[in-house]
Amino acid sequence: MRLSQRQKQLRDHGTAAERTAMRLLIALGEIYEADRLIPITSAHVAGASYKMVGDPGLEFIEDFAAGARVVVPTTVNPLGMDLDRWREQKITHDFAAKQERIARAYRRMGVRESFSCTPYLIGNRPRFGDHVAWAESSAVCFANSVLGARTNREGGPAALAASVAGVTPNYGFHLDEGRRATMIVDVRARLRGHRFSLAGLLAGRRASGGVPYFRGVRGTETDLKWLCASIASTGDTAMFHIERGTPEWRRARLKGLPRTRITERDLAEIEREFTTGEDADIIGLGSPQLSSEELVEISRLMEKNRPRIPVWVFTSRPVRDEARRAVDTIESFGGKVFVDTCLEVTMIENVSKTVATPSGKGAVYLPTLCGQKVVLGDVARLFRRYAA
Repeated sequence: MRLSQRQKQLRDHGTAAERTAMRLLIALGEIYEADRLIPITSAHVAGASYKMVGDPGLEFIEDFAAGARVVVPTTVNPLGMDLDRWREQKITHDFAAKQERIARAYRRMGVRESFSCTPYLIGNRPRFGDHVAWAESSAVCFANSVLGARTNREGGPAALAASVAGVTPNYGFHLDEGRRATMIVDVRARLRGHRFSLAGLLAGRRASGGVPYFRGVRGTETDLKWLCASIASTGDTAMFHIERGTPEWRRARLKGLPRTRITERDLAEIEREFTTGEDADIIGLGSPQLSSEELVEISRLMEKNRPRIPVWVFTSRPVRDEARRAVDTIESFGGKVFVDTCLEVTMIENVSKTVATPSGKGAVYLPTLCGQKVVLGDVARLFRRYAA
């Protein structure tokens, strides 16, 4: 793998953190036979929730932060709690203290205090063709598919290393050949609302890590956010094309590709499969974190159908501040709007055994990460079901 003089300098004579970052990136590049390291315009780092990384992750992040400084705009994934309202989440003092240490370590490195799984909603929004180094599976899929940026599905340490070195190995989704469609998905059902999550669960499973090419799909950025989150949860998919809908669909080469269909019956079956509970004791919204428009929608639903069970809503600080009126309405009807964290990386198991959610990603990870049963369904239907 060819290295520039600057890259050799960082590898051999940089700070301890820079040398560690370069060694990691070079090793990764050699594994995947990259020809070189390429400059990136931004990074998004995973591995911030103490629930997910534990004491080993905490020690690594603090040690790395002692001599590391990011050189490109860098955001970071959700923490395991709301930094201000963790007591309301039934978080222990020991957990909170360790989580705050992780947050401080990222601050010392110059990472933006985003604590969000939707960096593209809060200013870290790459342009078409930009090379970036992002972790967080749903954000990676959104960057590649919806924005036309280029990133592999990085692990947390690799994305952090790239943020410090300003480069990433040139392989996979950074190359034209890595972005080609591998399967045609004919959607023969009407997609709206949580049905984008259901279609993502199906397509991710069937594509098996490939690049699906959808026909018969039209959706807003919000719809595609949910498609990205689900498709990345069941099949490690990091990119898709939508005919006449995403930036690179015309580049797809479709001749000879295998085909699959998604029908109304398929959507009903996948919803039943991921509905593992019968009666929820909490409604959980925000996996990925909600946009300001979605917060407005939730506030209207709460006014119309005041729920008889707790409602936990997850978003980022900038989005919460942008939608203060909606947030106030949600909380005036008994809901809680949390920031800095999201549905499955916080300790929701401290307050719940069964979660009702429209999120396909939540339906995948809540059982394994939080020991929860799930009632998966359309958000308006859930509010009607659990109205007081």
